[in-house]
Amino acid sequence: MRRVTFSIPWPLSAKETRDILSFVFQVTLVSYLGLYLIENLRPGFVTFFYNLDSFLWAAIITGVLSSVWPAIVPESKKLLSKPTWKDFVWMGLLAIGTVAVVWYKTSSVGWLVRVIAPLSGLIVLGLSLLVYYDRDDDPESSE
Repeated sequence: MRRVTFSIPWPLSAKETRDILSFVFQVTLVSYLGLYLIENLRPGFVTFFYNLDSFLWAAIITGVLSSVWPAIVPESKKLLSKPTWKDFVWMGLLAIGTVAVVWYKTSSVGWLVRVIAPLSGLIVLGLSLLVYYDRDDDPESSE
């Protein structure tokens, strides 16, 4: 039996398509989260003009497409440098910002906000440290 292959003419290479899908996913996700934060801080400010569900669906679709797109292993692995003090400052600011937002949004809980907000900041700090120190190109882990 003969195998039939079907291909759509596409002017970009697989790496370029993967980069574009990854960038579009990042832009739609950050846009959705930013607009959602604005909508939570001032209800009706965004949804009066625009439906947030379209950004959510765009982020979901581009995220799925960028995750199922075939990976190019040699080119997609980039060596990461060790984090500098600037990276730690940004991680700290992100954690402090998370504590501030969670404190503002859960202030009606009462005394429990003193537990929830710092824990959420520690979680964000811990996850950002894990992202920096979780390296797949470690030669010891491949054995």
